[in-house]
Amino acid sequence: MSHSRQNERLLAALKQRPMTAAEIWRDLGIARASARVHDLRNEGHDIVSTPITVPNRDGEPCRVAQYRLADAQLNLLPQLPGRGVMAA
Repeated sequence: MSHSRQNERLLAALKQRPMTAAEIWRDLGIARASARVHDLRNEGHDIVSTPITVPNRDGEPCRVAQYRLADAQLNLLPQLPGRGVMAA
């Protein structure tokens, strides 16, 4: 899969919810999440990286990055498509 296709898929997924690199790998099959986030940032998308703690496979706490679109970009997305439109 090309980088541009991976970028499109990752951007669409981040519009739905925040994701860690492990979730991006598991759900989208994108192995180099940080590289794709870098590409999207270079395209002008405001992606925030927040450190979170998750359990590793042994149940021990592990710090990872969780990627999400900045709130300003999320506000441009319809929360409930097809609702809230007032008739003239």
